[in-house]
This record gives sequence, structure tokens and C-alpha cells, in this order.
Amino acid sequence: MADTVSSGLDRVLARVRRLPGAQHWRRCVVPACALGVCALLLLVLQHLSQTVDYRSVVVQLCHLSAPEWAGALGATAVSYVALVGRDAVGLRYVGATVPRIPLWVGATVGSALGNVTGFGALTGGAVRCRVYGVAGVTPVQVGQMTVFTSVTLALALALMTAAGMLASAGTLSGMIGLAPGTLRMIGAAVLAGFAVLIVACRATPTRVQLTQRFSLTFTVPARRDLIAQLALAVADVVAASVALWTLLPHGGAHVGFGQFLTVYAAAMLLGLIGHTPGGVGVFEAAMVCVLGASVPTPQMLAALLAYRAIYFGVPLVLSAGVLAAFEGRAQQAARASALAQRGAKSVSQLAPLFLAICTFVVGSMLVISGATPAFSKRIAILQTVLPLWVMESSQMLASLFGVLLLFVARGLLRRLDAAWWLALMIAALNLGLSLAKGLAFVETGVLCVLIVLLIATRERFNRHSSLFAERFTPGWLASVGMVIALAVWIFLFAFRDVEYSHHLWWQFAFDERAPRALRATLGASLFAAALACWQLLRPAAGRFEKPAEGDLIEAAGVVRAQERSDAVLAMMGDKSFLFSESRNAFLMYAKRGRTWAALHDPVGPRSEWPALIQRFVALAHAHGGRAAFYQVRADALPLYLDAGLTLMKLGEEAHIALPAFELKGSHRAHLRYALKRGERDGFSIEVIEAARVPDALPVLREISDAWLASRVAREKSFSVAAFTASYLAAQSVMLLRQHGEPLAFVTFMTTDLNTEATVGVMRHLPGASPYAMEYLFTQLALHLKSAGFGSLSLGVAPLSGMRPTPLASPWHRGAALAWRFGGWFYNFRGLRGFKDKFQPRWEPRYLAASGSMSVFLTLADLSRLAGGARS
Repeated sequence: MADTVSSGLDRVLARVRRLPGAQHWRRCVVPACALGVCALLLLVLQHLSQTVDYRSVVVQLCHLSAPEWAGALGATAVSYVALVGRDAVGLRYVGATVPRIPLWVGATVGSALGNVTGFGALTGGAVRCRVYGVAGVTPVQVGQMTVFTSVTLALALALMTAAGMLASAGTLSGMIGLAPGTLRMIGAAVLAGFAVLIVACRATPTRVQLTQRFSLTFTVPARRDLIAQLALAVADVVAASVALWTLLPHGGAHVGFGQFLTVYAAAMLLGLIGHTPGGVGVFEAAMVCVLGASVPTPQMLAALLAYRAIYFGVPLVLSAGVLAAFEGRAQQAARASALAQRGAKSVSQLAPLFLAICTFVVGSMLVISGATPAFSKRIAILQTVLPLWVMESSQMLASLFGVLLLFVARGLLRRLDAAWWLALMIAALNLGLSLAKGLAFVETGVLCVLIVLLIATRERFNRHSSLFAERFTPGWLASVGMVIALAVWIFLFAFRDVEYSHHLWWQFAFDERAPRALRATLGASLFAAALACWQLLRPAAGRFEKPAEGDLIEAAGVVRAQERSDAVLAMMGDKSFLFSESRNAFLMYAKRGRTWAALHDPVGPRSEWPALIQRFVALAHAHGGRAAFYQVRADALPLYLDAGLTLMKLGEEAHIALPAFELKGSHRAHLRYALKRGERDGFSIEVIEAARVPDALPVLREISDAWLASRVAREKSFSVAAFTASYLAAQSVMLLRQHGEPLAFVTFMTTDLNTEATVGVMRHLPGASPYAMEYLFTQLALHLKSAGFGSLSLGVAPLSGMRPTPLASPWHRGAALAWRFGGWFYNFRGLRGFKDKFQPRWEPRYLAASGSMSVFLTLADLSRLAGGARS
């Protein structure tokens, strides 16, 4: 019977998983539940704070003494020492050992991040995998250790709550809603269960298999490990509770420590079950609800806020210092030991995760700060030095920048360089805004810490991609929504005594703090909603996908059947294909950011070009992108104009008319000299046909690698020929030897029609004669002429032929200036001068792209495409 029910349940679950959109709905359920829990918590806090005003809480915070702050800091330090001990016991449980420094770093930094985010098993586990992995601890062992410590923490909280049920049943009765006698019975039963559990454990770990069907097994810890872990967890909780206890009025004289500890453990257990970040909301509601009769609510809320700042904020800041120190150590790793090198590198690689969390927290701080009133005394000081419009705009801009940081944090998590630059600029701008809106010194200090962290970890953000190229996950948008909801609630709480009126929106004065906060909160909410809606409603950006093997074969057939030899670049395999309906023609394209870039004109029968061009433009626009056709020829420009694209000249392509190419005459003297000099230097050439290229690849690769290393460069792509085995196999090679030793080579692309050839990959060894490439190209032209080819393309000279005219466009004028004075950045004239030696015919090449000003963004994306970037 049980097997029948189980198999039926499996079939039902399988059908649910196959339902359309089931995966999408699963991704949305957790964020929706989180938003629901957030709304419920805010309603509870609204009910609990009915008799409290914002100013009384702030006053209580300001009245906390230095000894109280110091006591809370000391208790926090003891708690984190216990956390280190818990990790040590957990590592012993999984049979692993870690040196002292990685143990302290992994335990403290992992716990700090896990406490702030509320996903300790994920963020804290990621930290421990990095740090403990240096000592050979596997991710599986870290996962087992995390489960062990998490379960034992819950058991310790249950143990402390059970003990409290016996000692303080009356206090817990109001919190749980059960009679004191019932609570005592439950507590006694739980304690008896713990005794049985400890007795049942053996002296050594024991593996237990739960079910035969699913082979679910777990390891029962040794008795000493369980007792040690429970004792350390109790010490951790007691120390954390002392951190809050010392912040209560008069050392918590209104409530005994035993009762307080019981309530604290139960509230922490509820927060653990609620799984909010650090139990926020659930923990506070439980503490206020139970202790509200013993401790005045304003004092309780002030103590809770200070506790959050000390127990959660201070470790996060100290962890930031640890991360910055390891980042600096990683940059000096050459002088450290092998273990220290691995440790520094491993910890510093946590920078994206850490900076993303810190940036999100700072963004939340800015949004919430904009919803709260500034101190009157500080406003009075600013009133004497700043005009009103500066203060008004500062609070609004700071809130908007805070919202932007909430979204930028995801880009930092993905290691995007654009996100790093934007986060740095926003943090730097907010330094002035935080002071101008109300002399927010704490806020300024936090921003300074973020700036230092960003600068220290710059090398970790090296991905060149658009910040908003990928959609934000529902979970991230839900997190942003919770921050905005909290800011709105805090605004309503802070200005509860201000009667709402439509006139508030238009009141501008130094002492009008409510209207200023109202406008800033509304602006932040609308800005966040606009960004979220844009993310949800914008079309899918699309992804670059390498062509399938079958598409490459079909494209090769089309390329061989036509005369344009530069179409062989399709065989590099780094571009996607868009085929015509007949599949007799295609476009090769790649994607970078919002730019969908097709290389050259379509390949195949010209009659199919117009439809292909229109389809490609529609495809790019359907994904919210910009269509671009790179290096198109002049005779096809009407097709691109008909498609509504903007034209821009890029440069000129050099074509040698091979039937007329000869070495006679004064204008060929330099070529004749290159040949004679080459013969004197022992040059000789060898033509390697496509069939023999695979055998010559090792020799060619050695030359190519040496050439790349001498220029500290990497392979290009898209419009620039690259050294790949599959691409070289589709063309022939001319190899240059000096005294029999390979010195340089050039590949040349041809089609079956043998009417046109195009130069492909060109490489030479460092230190080669300056006449080597000139000799090689001259011999190539002579060889192709004798083979009956009509033309040899030497490639495009960028910005060539860009001459300023009275009616020239701004781009044309700028390109002409770059051609004239840009030699420091790129040798434009030198490249043109080398090709001019062969007296070529110069043909213009153009860019056809969507938009007008966005064309410049397209050019930037095309540059990245040539450098190998894809998105």
C-alpha cells in the first residue's frame, strides 16, 4: 500500500514539473513568500509600535553609555570565539583539519556574511569552501559541516528554550500562548529527549541509512562532538544574549537574566524558523511582544537597533578589513609561502560576493536614511552655509543613488567592471550628498569604507559585460522591494505625528523635514519600481551561441560557391548564422551588450540579401538590441538605407589587382629591394595547401605563440582572423623560412571560384628582419597571380580616406582628426603606408547601424567583439 501511494505521488509530482511554466513559477514562489512574510512582519511591527514615537527611540539610542557599547562589543567578541570553536568541532566531525589562521578567517567572515544575508548555508558556506579549501577540505565536507553546525544550533536553542520552560514558564506563556503547566511538561519532555539522544550516541561516528529506496544516509556524531558542539552553541547564544542584555536600561534590571535568556533563545529559534536575514523582524517582534511589559518599548527598540549594529554591523566591517588585507597579500603573493599564496588568493576571490552584500547594505542604508528626519541642530548648522535647494536635492539624489546601488550590487556579484565603476562613482558622489542633506557622519564613514574596499579589490572585477545585460532574478527584485517597503514603514513611523496634507509635497524649508523625507521616499519608490518594471517587461536580451556543426558545414558550402574570399571568416566558429529561407545565403553575426553585429554583407546570392537584412534587423529589435552591419561594401548601401539604418564610413580596404601586378618601374623599387634582401638573408617560401595544413600546425603554432607573447596580446575574433586549428584548415598557408628555419607565415582565404584571395592570419618570430613580411607579401601576390587569381585583399585600413569637408558629419570630422593625430594610440598611417607599397585599389567600407547617437555605443561594442568579448 505504501509503495502504491509513493509511486502515485511520484507520478503527480512529475506531471506538475512538466506543466508549462512550472520552472518559472518555482522561481517566483520563494520571492513571493518572502514579500508576504515581510508585509506580515511590518504589520506586526506597526501594531507593536503604536505607543512609540520615533524621537523617543532616537533619544534612547543617544543615551546609551560608552560602557554599555563596550560591554556589547566584548560579548560579541566572545560569541564569535565560540563560533570559531563550533567550526573546529564541525571540521573534526567530518574528519578534516584546518590551520589556525584559515579557521579563524573562515569561521568569522563566513558567520558575518551569513548573519547579514540570512542565507548562512549559502554565503557562509561559500566563504568556508574558499578558505578551508586551501587546506584540502572538499565542498562536500563543508556542506556536511554546515548541516551539522546548523542542526546543533537549532538543538541548542531548543535545549535552552526547554530549560526556560521549566524555569520561566510564566514568561514564555504569553509569548507562545500555552498554559505554564503545559509548557513545563513540554520542556521536561524535550530535556528527556536530549538525554536519550546523548546516551544513544557512541564514542565514534556512526553512519545510519534511513531508507533503502533512496539510500538516504547520515552520520550520527560521536558523543564528545555532539556535547562539545551543543556546549559551544549554548556559549555562543549566551554571549550574543549578553550583547543585547547590556544595552537594556540599567543593565536590564527590569527583567532577570534567566528570563531574558529564555526569551532570547526562543525568539532566536523563531527567527531561525522564519529564515529572514539574521531573523530580522521575527526576532524583534518576539522580544518586544514578550518583554514589552517589563522593558519600555522605546528602550527595547533602541537596544535592539544598537544590538543589530554591533552584532551584525561591526563583524561585517571587520571582515571587510580582513578581505582588504588578504587582497593586498594576494597582490604580493610572490614573496609569500605556497600555502599563504593559496590562502590569500582564495580569500581575495570572495571579493565579488562580499562587495555585492556590502553594496546592497549601503544602498539600503541610503534609501532608509532618506526616509528619516535629520537632526535639527545639524540642519541649523547647514542653514548658515548651504542654500535650501542643495539640501533638498541632496536628500532626493542620495535616495535615488541608494536604489541604484541595490541594482548595481548584482553586477558586482557577477564581477562586472561596469558595476565596479558605477558603485565607486555613486559612493564618491554620496560622500558630499550625505553631508549636505544633514551632516550624516556615520553614513559618510560607511561610504568611505565601501570606497576603500572597492579600490582594494579592483582586480577582481574584470568581466566586460553590460550591467543590465541579464535579467534580474525574482529573488533580487523581491529583496529590493523589501528594502523599499521597510523605508516606507520607517517614514510612516518617524513622521507619525505629522498630519498628512497635499500641501506637504510643495513645502520647502530647512525645518520642513517631513516633506523632504516624503519626496525622497516617493522618488526612491518610483525609481525602484521603474527599474523593476523595465527589467520585467523588456524583451529578452538573447545570448550568443556558437554555431552547430551542421550549420558550419552548410555555411562552408555557401562560402565555397561564391567569389568573396573574406567570407571564409565564417569558418572561425565564433559567429552565429542566420540563414535565408532557402538556406542558400546567410549572415554571420555575434552579440555584445545590446549590439547585434553582422560581419560584412550577406553571403550567397544577392537576390536573397534584402530579406536577410530585414530579418536580422527585426531579430535585433525583437530583443531590444541594435542591429549593425560591419565593413559592408558601397554597392550594397541602398539595401541598408531601405532597412532604416544609419551609414558611417569606417575606412578603406586595399585590393591588389593581380593581373596588372609586376615588379617593374620605379614605384616597385622597394618591393624589388625586399626580394633581393630576402634572398641575401637566406629567405625561402613554401606554399602549404589546405590538405597539408594540419601537419604543419605545430610549426605554425610555435611562431604564433611567440608573436603573441612578444606583444603581450591575445587572439582576436569576429572581424580579425585568429589562429585556430579549424579555421586554418579551411585555407592555404605561405610559410617563410630563413636558412631552412621557420620564421613567419601568412594564411590566405580563397573560394572554389579562385577569383579573389584575402590575407588571413599573419605572424612572425620576434626579432625577424624588417623586410620579412614585405618579402612574404610580395611572394604571395606573385604566387596568386601565377595561379590565375584576379585580386588579393590586404584588409581594411581603419579611418583611411577620412578627409574633413565643410558638410562632414561630427563622426567624419572626429575620424579625420584621429587619422591625423592618433598615431600615439594606433598606427593608422603606418598600416596604410605598408599597404600602399603594393599600389592597391582602395575601396571604402562602411558601418550600417540602428539609431544615430547609439552608433557610437555600437562602435564600442564592435571593438570589444574584436577583442573576444561575447554576451
